[in-house]
Parts: sequence; structure tokens; C-alpha cells
Amino acid sequence: MFRPPAWLRLLLLAIVVVAIAVAASHRDALQAEGLSDFIDEHPGAMPLVFVAVHVLASLAFMPRGVLALAAGSLFGSAWGVVWAVIGSMAGAMAGFALARLTNGGLLKAEQMPLVGGLLQRAEKGGWRLVLVTRLVPVLPHSLVNYAYGMSRMSGRDYAIGSFLGMLPQTVAFVKLGQAGTAAASGDHFLGSLLWGAGLLAASALLPRLIPRRWRR
Repeated sequence: MFRPPAWLRLLLLAIVVVAIAVAASHRDALQAEGLSDFIDEHPGAMPLVFVAVHVLASLAFMPRGVLALAAGSLFGSAWGVVWAVIGSMAGAMAGFALARLTNGGLLKAEQMPLVGGLLQRAEKGGWRLVLVTRLVPVLPHSLVNYAYGMSRMSGRDYAIGSFLGMLPQTVAFVKLGQAGTAAASGDHFLGSLLWGAGLLAASALLPRLIPRRWRR
């Protein structure tokens, strides 16, 4: 496994610390209203700005549901789903890659008494266990990214499991964000509201339908 030099690890950690500090001090700007104000001034950069903010927020422990709500408000239903999915996947893979590069094989799952067992299960479970983890969001999105990045799970398995596991809730929050904007402007919003609520309910029930062996 590639092991970056110490200076690069320190640089990567410094970037994360700065990202967390920036996100904490500009939390209002990362909400739908703040993003909308910025995008109104730079309309051509709208999708790229959103994805970049999503990656920053994912590194800085900001709930991805907030960004999905913003996507529904800013882009509408179809394009909101597209950019929310791209943003959430970019953020997930950025955190995963950052943890892997920073760790560089220095710490192994079997050497970590508190989380080693869980990471070893993740390595054996592959994308299926990632999917279950995403459907049951007990741990924060950012923490999951960093934790799996410290395992020996392949990036491919992590990407597949993350995409499938995050998709239902991402679509649900986009629909709810669109419904909120439509309601505020006096447009029809009931359909989007019902879709969003229904998908959230479905995502809560999906883990019960997953074979138990996938969780082991």
C-alpha cells in the first residue's frame, strides 16, 4: 500500500482541520439560502460550486441531508437528484481517500482495539456492509468515510455500497427541499412532499429486508 511521506500526511490533516474550521464559521452560507445568494452572483458555476461545497461539508462533519435539501431547493427535482448524488459520492470518496492516504497502512484494523473488529467485518462484508451502514445512519456520514478509509476495503466496494445505500435518502431529501421551496412560493408541493416522506419511510424499512448475512 502506498504510504505518503510525513509532510504530505500533515498537509492533508491540516486541510481537514481548516475545512472544519471554515465550515463551522460559515455554516449559514452552506445552507440553501446562503448557497442561493452566492449562485445568483455566479450562475454559470452553480453545479461546480454545489459539488465543491458538498465535498467540503463531507470532510467537515456537516450532515449530507442538509445539502440534499439545498439541492432540491436550488435545482429542482431531477437535476437536484443528479447533483446531490454527485456531491454526496464526491464527498464520500474524498473522505475515504483522505483517510487512506493519511493512514497509508500505518494502522491496521487488528491493531485498533476499539474499532478494529468493526473494520475487519467491513473488509469481509465488502459493499454489502457499506450499503447497510448507509441505510442505517447511526454514525455521521463523515465519520463513516474516514473509518472505512482506514480499512483495507477496496475503493470499488466502498463506492458501490455508498451509492446504493445513500441513494434513497438523497432522493427523499431532494424532494423535501423542492417541496419546501414550492410551498414558500405558493406552487404545488404536496406531491413532492409525499414522495419525500414516502422515500424516507422506505429507507427506514429497507434494512429489515436485507439478508442478515450481509450484516456480518
